[in-house]
Amino acid sequence: MDAKSFARQLRPIFTGYMRERTGQVLLTLRRERVSWSVDYDATVQAVRPPEAKTQPVDRQGIPYDTLVEVLALASKMPRLLTVPSGGTASLGLEVTLEDDRITGWAHRGYRVIESGGKPRALAESAAAQFAQVLLPFTHGMGRRSVWLEVRGEHREGEPFAHGRVTEARALHSVSVPNLEPGFAAEYLALHEDILRRWREGVRDGAELLARYSLEELAFWYVGGILTRGVGLLFEAAAPTVMRVLTRGGVESAGWLRTTLFRIPKAERKVFERLWTKVQLEGAEALSRLEKNELVALMNRLERLVRSPLSKDEKEVLRAAARRYYKKLHSVRSEAMELKGPFEVHHRRPLEYAHLFPERDINASENLRGVGEEVHQSINSLWNEFRSKRTHARADEVDRVAAIVDAHFGRWYDVPHAVGDSASALGEAVKAARRELAEFLAGS
Repeated sequence: MDAKSFARQLRPIFTGYMRERTGQVLLTLRRERVSWSVDYDATVQAVRPPEAKTQPVDRQGIPYDTLVEVLALASKMPRLLTVPSGGTASLGLEVTLEDDRITGWAHRGYRVIESGGKPRALAESAAAQFAQVLLPFTHGMGRRSVWLEVRGEHREGEPFAHGRVTEARALHSVSVPNLEPGFAAEYLALHEDILRRWREGVRDGAELLARYSLEELAFWYVGGILTRGVGLLFEAAAPTVMRVLTRGGVESAGWLRTTLFRIPKAERKVFERLWTKVQLEGAEALSRLEKNELVALMNRLERLVRSPLSKDEKEVLRAAARRYYKKLHSVRSEAMELKGPFEVHHRRPLEYAHLFPERDINASENLRGVGEEVHQSINSLWNEFRSKRTHARADEVDRVAAIVDAHFGRWYDVPHAVGDSASALGEAVKAARRELAEFLAGS
């Protein structure tokens, strides 16, 4: 039948529907004597498939690499499905996908429907139809699989069997055990945005990532490690790093963001370039040299988190902590600034970050806003501890942090000016020093 007349029937349905509502449209196409008729039902309630894209794509056609992968798999069809002479047979296939890339496939059952004589191969035309059916499924996000059933039929007197795809459907997306639903949704949205820009022509990694903050990129890296299953590449070189990152969630992303601040910019750019390639093209796209580079960088992170912060690193993290605090508590910060200058206090001080390699020293639970005078009083207590414990243990730092919280917690995250509650602050300092002396004497 005439394709143009068929398109004329479909177009008003899609355009009219999209102007008025969102959701699912169920189309019914009925073959009549000389044409097709089209009917539709827009009342079906449905949940958006987890692999569905959410952003419009300003691109026509299929990415070259995807097309090559689909055609390579389709070319195997004539050899995979043999059909008895004069009979019928079917073959089930499960194709796994990562975004728009094919990552694998497997047989899922061969059966003879009608027996016959000598096996016959499928005609090459079956490969083209298989490719046409599979290609639309590549327009999705995340890890998932597609089920296809191909049926072959041989007619007596013909050299080849005729093949057609009789069933094609997306299976459930592959779930990741440690990926929280909220984190997963945010990661996929960010990944979709980056992938869309990549596919639309922003091929330079530095240009592609320039519009995203380090906080967003850390989110993307952590989500990628969980969803792409590449953790095994780094477990031996960076066990601590992988333990933290494979927990998933906002905490892991914050930990990585803070850790990446410690890497010189040149090395961070290499990390971004290599990890972008893993995310967008798959770990298999890395050359041996690139894989070794990435493993070496992960090993560098492992050593960094177990090493004391340098003076410069402390300054960078201190500035970052203030930015995060003001972003998280914008209204509170403004109120505190109106009262007087305030500082961001690390409950566990930066100099002891290496004693807690699996914790983010700039996590929100470790940051408190305090007036300058209060901060000076707190620092005097930590100075006393430092003078008595030149090689402090993690449990000792936690104990002193608890003492500080107990005696100065009333001034956390509240406006404070110099001279406010001077008497109470002085008493708090004395009481904290007494408790600290008792602890040090008994430990």
